[in-house]
Amino acid sequence: MLIHTLARNRKVTMGHMVFLTWIYLAVFLIISTVQTGASQSQTAYFLPEFALSPQGSFLEDTTGEQLLTYRSDDQASRTTRSDEDRDAGWDAWGTWSECSRTCGGGASYSLRRCLNGGNCEGRNIRYRTCSNMDCPKESGDFRAQQCSAHNDIKYQGQAHEWVPVINDPVAPCALKCQARGKSLVLELAPKVLDGTRCRTDSFDMCISGICQEVGCDRQLGSNAKEDNCGVCAGDGSTCRLVRGQTLSHVSPDEPVKTVIEIPLGSRNLRITAKGPDVIIVEAQTVQGRREEQVLSVPGWHVLGNTTVEFQRSPDRQTLRSPGPLAADFTIKVKYAAPRDTMLQFMSYQPIRYQWRETDFFPCSVTCGGGYQLNSADCVDIRSHKVLPEHHCESYPENTKPKPKLKECNMDPCPESDGFKEVMPYDHFQPLPRWEQNPWTMCSVTCGGGTQERSVVCVEEDVHGQFAQVEEWKCTHSPPPPTKQSCNTFSCPQWKAMEWSQCTVTCGRGLRYRVVLCIDHQGQHTGGCNARQKPHVKEDCLVPIACHKPRESLPVEAKLPWLKQAHELEEPKAASEEPTFIPGPWSTCSTSCGPGLQKRWVKCRVLLSFTRAEVDLPDEECDGEKPPLQRQCELESCTGSPAPPQGRDQQQGPQWGYRKFSPCSKSCGGGTQIFVARCLSGGKVVSAGLCDSASRPRVMMRVCNPEPCGARWEMSQWSRCSATCGVGLQIRQVLCVLNGDTKMPDKDCKESKPSEVQACNQVDCPPAWETEDWQKCTHTCGGGKQSRKVYCKQRMGSGSFQKLKDTVCKGVKPVAHRPCATDDCLTPRLEGGEWSKCSVTCGTGVQRREAVCRRQTPSGHQVTLSRAACSGMTPPPLLRSCRMGPCKSEISSACEDLSHHPE
Repeated sequence: MLIHTLARNRKVTMGHMVFLTWIYLAVFLIISTVQTGASQSQTAYFLPEFALSPQGSFLEDTTGEQLLTYRSDDQASRTTRSDEDRDAGWDAWGTWSECSRTCGGGASYSLRRCLNGGNCEGRNIRYRTCSNMDCPKESGDFRAQQCSAHNDIKYQGQAHEWVPVINDPVAPCALKCQARGKSLVLELAPKVLDGTRCRTDSFDMCISGICQEVGCDRQLGSNAKEDNCGVCAGDGSTCRLVRGQTLSHVSPDEPVKTVIEIPLGSRNLRITAKGPDVIIVEAQTVQGRREEQVLSVPGWHVLGNTTVEFQRSPDRQTLRSPGPLAADFTIKVKYAAPRDTMLQFMSYQPIRYQWRETDFFPCSVTCGGGYQLNSADCVDIRSHKVLPEHHCESYPENTKPKPKLKECNMDPCPESDGFKEVMPYDHFQPLPRWEQNPWTMCSVTCGGGTQERSVVCVEEDVHGQFAQVEEWKCTHSPPPPTKQSCNTFSCPQWKAMEWSQCTVTCGRGLRYRVVLCIDHQGQHTGGCNARQKPHVKEDCLVPIACHKPRESLPVEAKLPWLKQAHELEEPKAASEEPTFIPGPWSTCSTSCGPGLQKRWVKCRVLLSFTRAEVDLPDEECDGEKPPLQRQCELESCTGSPAPPQGRDQQQGPQWGYRKFSPCSKSCGGGTQIFVARCLSGGKVVSAGLCDSASRPRVMMRVCNPEPCGARWEMSQWSRCSATCGVGLQIRQVLCVLNGDTKMPDKDCKESKPSEVQACNQVDCPPAWETEDWQKCTHTCGGGKQSRKVYCKQRMGSGSFQKLKDTVCKGVKPVAHRPCATDDCLTPRLEGGEWSKCSVTCGTGVQRREAVCRRQTPSGHQVTLSRAACSGMTPPPLLRSCRMGPCKSEISSACEDLSHHPE
């Protein structure tokens, strides 16, 4: 009667039928006691899940694991056993069972038998997913169907409408149901049916009461996940993250304003508003239907066929939607108070223009084995129209799929030309390939240039003739580069040797140096720019006075000058407090008698951070400003001593003055000295010929008192870069003002001193020199590298000289070495041995298996399991073969000759 009631009161769907079958069998075995009365309780016992064996009998799984005993002796149901299964003691796996569901993702199992008395290691059952297409919406939730199957079974004397308890973290694969509108929760079955989702937010499914991991590709044990764009195992290249913030800027004059637009298909939408304004959402579908809603009530809302969640707190409004949005959303704000609202937004928005793979192009041949290629079109995902490629290329996230290649029309072609030797498949229809033309001449001879070449796609026919074809036929392999760098070595440069000694021993003369054009290998060559060649000679000055006829003494030699020199004041430096700084006194305005001396006085301060002196207005300095002028009085104009040169020239050698020494500074106040020398006949003679006791004192005077302008300051020369064979020394040359302020080079009027000079221009001893190692002959599995080794000597001129190996001392560096000794970890999918021809005469085919191999460092090939090369494109596995003509063909040929003797 219970079965009749279930069938009469419920509309049974296909999903129910599987479960009802289980319920009907369980009802007949339920052991229950029903007692009426408030103090009595009712207990229900549920059977464990059963699996249907190939014989049609039920075998109980009492272990709680994914193990079933396979007791079938039906030899016809078994497939051929593999060597691996035979060694392990197992029989071959049986056929897969029917899927536990017809849609929505179910499970199917396969069994095998232990052949050695039940002592096999491992499991005798395996599972896989099936029926992975989505169920129609009207079919409802699978777990809810299982709960509703108990609606007509009374619990404690009362029937209930059961709804599922979802996402139970403790027992996700138990059938827990709750009476609608009540707090009553019961476990109506210890296991849900195979294929039931463990959680609503995951593809994981329950199989034999255990939650099994299922990837987004609906495969059991797969860890494939959806990317942020909703693509299973995707790389996130079909969408982009858009996030930011904006102010509403609404007012009574403009009370409503659009702030954000989110396109159809966007995911993980989140909008947070901080402020008083009201959020309005407008949705427009692709068909043009508009829908607008003012969000004020918290909770879930459906807008534009999309579910959105709205939350509200005193200072914040939040809008969320996992997506994908089924319409274009426009977010608006409505004025509510005189304060701007800050909106923060984030979503993953689809890239509108994406690559879509095309169907395969027609086969390249009609028989005998050819190939097919596909390509990719740029498609507008909203209108599904094909657009020019630049639309897709404007998105850096977009990557155009590489063309795929597959074999086609593998049936052998009919032959009528008699015997044809067996040839590999590639001889019949080779793949098109890139053919490159020679490189053009390099754009420069040195210093790094470019050269180009053209490449074309060519195809070889069965007669060995080549023809140019469309470039898309070669897109299965990357085209060779059409541009490359060339002559990247440095251009020859002028190298100046050390200056010679000055051509004179006193005064001004000339000096010379050797300037060579040296290439990147250190060889003396040509090709340097003649306009940039450094000069090979220049003036030089030997600071030794040459002997000249005696001249009259200058005016500055007058004795009163000595008194003026002794009255110089000590220079005063600026401090961190404003201070008056006086300059040097000028010379007396007269050469005899009373006169005036002048100087400048400035208020200055020293800046502690930059250590620079800065002029200030006079009122910034405390104290009295020093005087700017003073009186001076030299010897009386009538009592000036007779000049030394006025003495009697006939008295023999006498002390006399010639001229002042050069000023010690070119600016800023230097000194000059006036030294008496022993003179005879106007010429300087040995000081021992004059009376040393009567030698006049050395006189001194201030010179070049004007402030210094910008001038060159030089650091010490660095250590020589080489101990032999011409090295270089460098130093820093700066244009500075007042000794500490760096100025542009153009502010220094004098020519800039040299920053580089040659050094250690001596021959080096012979030594071994090695070039760089060449590329290894293999990338793995053991290879060889070689390099060139020379015996060279670097000369003092900077050039190199090659010598015999016997000249260099020490052990010669090795010129060869092993390389790439690691195992070739990357396996390769190769073809095995070809089978015999399928026929003994005429035209047949040959086949071979694909073999996964890896090379060891010793060069041996190691065979791996086929799984190690999964995803790789196998080589051609089929080719035609031609044996000798069949007897029937020979007989017919003889008959033709007999009928046509001519």
